[in-house]
Amino acid sequence: MEEFTSIRECLEKTGKYTGLTMGTSMRPMIHQQRDNIIIVKNTERLKKYDVAVYQLKTGKYVMHRVVEVHPDHYIIVGDNLKMREYVTDDMICGRLVGYYKKGKRYIDCDNNKLYRFYSRLWVALMPIRPVTMFINRCIVWFENHILKRIKK
Repeated sequence: MEEFTSIRECLEKTGKYTGLTMGTSMRPMIHQQRDNIIIVKNTERLKKYDVAVYQLKTGKYVMHRVVEVHPDHYIIVGDNLKMREYVTDDMICGRLVGYYKKGKRYIDCDNNKLYRFYSRLWVALMPIRPVTMFINRCIVWFENHILKRIKK
């Protein structure tokens, strides 16, 4: 079995990469070190709602969702983030085509109707994402600080 030094090299030579993710930027859809992703080499321009894998100048790989397509770049945001990133075609390595939720249930990003609904809803809710993220942080704080004391 051939070993690769990078995701980009694997995609260039085989056209496909599979593995676990690091980080929380794509939660709640994908959870780090739990969900197995399947990336294919990008052969055409990405579309709105696609999840792109791209490489920063630092060499770091990032997987975020396309929210806008422009002639010379994309605007991309992680599902669990607010900050928009400007990404060009030369940075793009591949596109998420599917993933195994908890290593068991396969989600097809091109054909699963529930996934397609989720991706469209998530992008539509971007303007209120700061509010929802704040509410989520408050709930987590409440659970960690108040409910733990009550349960003791």
